[in-house]
Amino acid sequence: MKSFCNVLGLVFAIGSTLAVNGQVSITSGDLPQAGYTYDVVNTAVTDFSLTAIDGPNATWDASSLVAIGDAPISPVDIDDASITAALVFNSPFNATYQCDYYLPTVFPDLGFELPIPLDGFNNFYQTSGGHFAIAGIGLSASGFDLPVTYDDIDEFFPLPFSFGETFESTAAFELNLEGILTYGLDQTRSVTADAWGTLILPGGSFDVLRTRTQLNATDDIDIAKLGEPFTVERDQIIYQWWGEGTGVPLLEVTEIMGIPALATFQNIDSTNELHEISSTSSIIFPNPVSAGNVLNIGSVPTSYSIFNTQGKKIADGKSSAIQIPSNWKAGIYTIAIQGETERFIVRR
Repeated sequence: MKSFCNVLGLVFAIGSTLAVNGQVSITSGDLPQAGYTYDVVNTAVTDFSLTAIDGPNATWDASSLVAIGDAPISPVDIDDASITAALVFNSPFNATYQCDYYLPTVFPDLGFELPIPLDGFNNFYQTSGGHFAIAGIGLSASGFDLPVTYDDIDEFFPLPFSFGETFESTAAFELNLEGILTYGLDQTRSVTADAWGTLILPGGSFDVLRTRTQLNATDDIDIAKLGEPFTVERDQIIYQWWGEGTGVPLLEVTEIMGIPALATFQNIDSTNELHEISSTSSIIFPNPVSAGNVLNIGSVPTSYSIFNTQGKKIADGKSSAIQIPSNWKAGIYTIAIQGETERFIVRR
């Protein structure tokens, strides 16, 4: 399986549904849903037993985890994709690459200005077929996408996926911005649903299915301004705990060389429902919005707060249209409106 997101830090997501015997089985109906914001936060894991415990009817006590920064996930319906992306990822004539939603992601800081104004990239996902997969990306510039398909679609696992099942796949991806940046990925993925039971988070207890993913990848990178191309070998293990109807992993831990290097969890309680921005209460547009321009958030003045990627509040007030400061950096921001949240992209 392949994923440009793996190199640039995108978090993948899915949900789950309960079988009659209490095990969790992931189906297409439990995967991320467009129009929802999943309240994911970064954390640090010091208890290695969270990844060591496996098997049936297990219990993982992660109640002491502390949020150390917001990382919300807000899938966007494929029908809202740019015209150029829709021609590839939302076309009845291209079933292989038909997607259901996409996730906006900020383009990483390379330490220098690119000759083309890239705002970020969108990752396009499939959830309605026989696998949960990512089919390609769209490099975003001035409200349009340069669509790039995966040579070998990155399949995370088949649907449904249940305790005791295993899955293996390969992925290959190539991006070529002539004279600017080339990137190639060759990857193998081995996934096992190795445990089910009860996960205890700060917000409550959840029935979960735990998956263990072994990733082995080779990244070939050539950035023209840096001179010689270079290769990065990546080996990592990703543990994910999927809960009933929660859309994205309740807990995710990535190990590198046996050490938990990255971790996130959903900051919800066991009775919370997903937060959805209602089209009747707020309409966020344009998205992306250019620094210095106006972001519209509704037809009537509404109280709002805006947060940066570190979770720091950087603006608040009451309005139907927000003037985005011209000095704001390009990136993803979160706006809270009447207790609900949505992400938007600022470009320069």
